[in-house]
Amino acid sequence: MRKWRRIFAGGALLGAALAGCSFQAALDRMVPRERQDEIIALARDFCTDPAAVLPALHPELVGSVRSAAAKLPGECPGRGATWRIASYEWGADLADGASRRREDAVVVGTGTGKWTTVSLRFHAENGKPMQIVAWNVLGSTTKPEALSFAESYDDMARLMAIVVPVTLLLLAALAGWLVWRWRQRRRAA
Repeated sequence: MRKWRRIFAGGALLGAALAGCSFQAALDRMVPRERQDEIIALARDFCTDPAAVLPALHPELVGSVRSAAAKLPGECPGRGATWRIASYEWGADLADGASRRREDAVVVGTGTGKWTTVSLRFHAENGKPMQIVAWNVLGSTTKPEALSFAESYDDMARLMAIVVPVTLLLLAALAGWLVWRWRQRRRAA
């Protein structure tokens, strides 16, 4: 009986661990919270205060943001929107004696009946600060696909939190039954 309690407790602990494995938890392991907050603030600033973004831009992009500044609020959900990172990738390489880092982030803002997807690409070379080297702001009345990925990740994590412990319990029960059956046959022989 003790063995079964340990097996059940182990399955329950595994289920609890998997239940905490949401998209945000995975993102928190990959990207420091401060950097996430910076990326979200920059994305939000494209909508609320495009001039605040200018220092973070590569100098070649300053003109594109200034010329689009009047149009950007029309693409955005407005004040009081909820913002979250929906996709994040990073990379680094060392080639030709230069070290390069890059980050690609998709941030989604949600307001009343409006969705905004802000795509940002950051680049840094030889230890310099990250700069935005590409950007895009797209408003929509339908949920962006980037957000669908994050939500499907969370749904899969919840499903795995149920499936994995149940499967482990079934395997443990099968193993216990096979051992019991083997012992019964040995006694009968």
